[in-house]
Amino acid sequence: MRIITLLLALVMFSAQGAYRENAVPFGNELQWLNVEHPLSLNDLKGKVVILDFWTYGCVNCMHVLPDLKKLEDKYGNKLAVISVHSPKFANEKRLDTLKRIVARYGISHPVANDVDFSQWQQYAVRAWPTFVILTPDGRVVGQTSGEGRYALLDQVVGALVEEFAGKFDEKPLPLKLITFADTPLAAPGKVRVKGDLLAISDSGHNRIIFARPDGRVVKVVGSGEACAKDGSAEEACFASPQGTLFQDQALYVADTNNHLIRRIDLRNYQVSTVAGTGKLGGYLNANGAALSTALRSPWDLASLPGGAIAIAMAGSHQIWQLKGGKVQVLAGNGREALVDDDFKDASFNQPSGLFADAGQLWVADAEASAIRRLDLKDQEVTTLVGQGLFDFGLKDGAFKKALLQHALGVIRWDQQRLLVADTYNHALRWLDLDKQQASTLALPDGSLNEPGGLARLGDKVLVADTNHDRLLLVDPVSNSVSEYKLKF
Repeated sequence: MRIITLLLALVMFSAQGAYRENAVPFGNELQWLNVEHPLSLNDLKGKVVILDFWTYGCVNCMHVLPDLKKLEDKYGNKLAVISVHSPKFANEKRLDTLKRIVARYGISHPVANDVDFSQWQQYAVRAWPTFVILTPDGRVVGQTSGEGRYALLDQVVGALVEEFAGKFDEKPLPLKLITFADTPLAAPGKVRVKGDLLAISDSGHNRIIFARPDGRVVKVVGSGEACAKDGSAEEACFASPQGTLFQDQALYVADTNNHLIRRIDLRNYQVSTVAGTGKLGGYLNANGAALSTALRSPWDLASLPGGAIAIAMAGSHQIWQLKGGKVQVLAGNGREALVDDDFKDASFNQPSGLFADAGQLWVADAEASAIRRLDLKDQEVTTLVGQGLFDFGLKDGAFKKALLQHALGVIRWDQQRLLVADTYNHALRWLDLDKQQASTLALPDGSLNEPGGLARLGDKVLVADTNHDRLLLVDPVSNSVSEYKLKF
């Protein structure tokens, strides 16, 4: 008991009055996924329980999923993990979308959609992710927040397993897992065009597809397995790749869930790793050899002067650069906030989309629903549209008052305008740089479902329509929409 008391002291509730002797019952308002029927506390008796409070667009919440899986594998049916989804953005409340996310993230334990924040409030949760630990007899142990908590959770669960030895119910929970439908594309994240060659990040299938403008597929790179392996197009593998960049007879890939930057040689489609260790990094002031520096969820890439590559490092809320076999922080202090300043002192919020041109780097700063501009000469960061981490919506008009919702993509369309993939608003938005005005393309209702990436293809824009598992061609003049079908 002395050991467990010491362990539990590390995770006791910090909010005054938040500690409860008994666990909070699951209310009827919860929407359950991955199970045959809604669960009750009685279903969890005889198991250590970790309640994982998360929201699906949060990169830190994504980072903890491997830790939870590792704990599940270690303790088997003595442990039950319940992911309590407490949605930050209005769009994240949609149950149909959450179903797709659960399948996309490969979550194999019960998920409860806590749209009204009932569980969140009763456990006095304050941040995503937060873990609440329950004993096998339904008592609250305490809570801890943030990623990188595997060792602590392992200690506490292990101590509880020891204390309650002989009292466990190891009957499996009544799972009914959600799976992807079999479609040619699965949650495509980003697209890139250079001349007559297109690169599509088929993120849900863990591969990169090369095609011609008419849709004819030239090459598929990646075995489809979620892993990190270099080699030929057929042997190599990725894990949820996102942004890409054509440069120097190669395509560079932000291999997001592997925390790597990969290079595909366009002459023979051989894959190699050029940055990252394959482990989730913790560096905020990185400056070193690319292959010995761990990365944190790289999400997009862009070309910088002198052959450098900008990296939207979503997991550390920074912009990094890769050049000459070395990586270093280009901009951002690592604090998650919307702060304009010089490169060193500015703050970002899960940057997820990049576009470079004429000495400027445009950034889709997702968690602040913002579009930022980096002046590469003066090394200053400014915000065009966006007001803060919890200020979002669909509002046109002057930049100072306009609102986006978790935008993931931005491109420069012409001298006057940016085009934005306003992801959680299921919209495309114009940002007029001269008039300082935001407007929304009048596309047919239901055309888009979380667009994640954009690329210009002639006088049209190619859109990664992520949650519809497809690509679209949009004419921004007529607002007509057609599906861009690949010919395998």
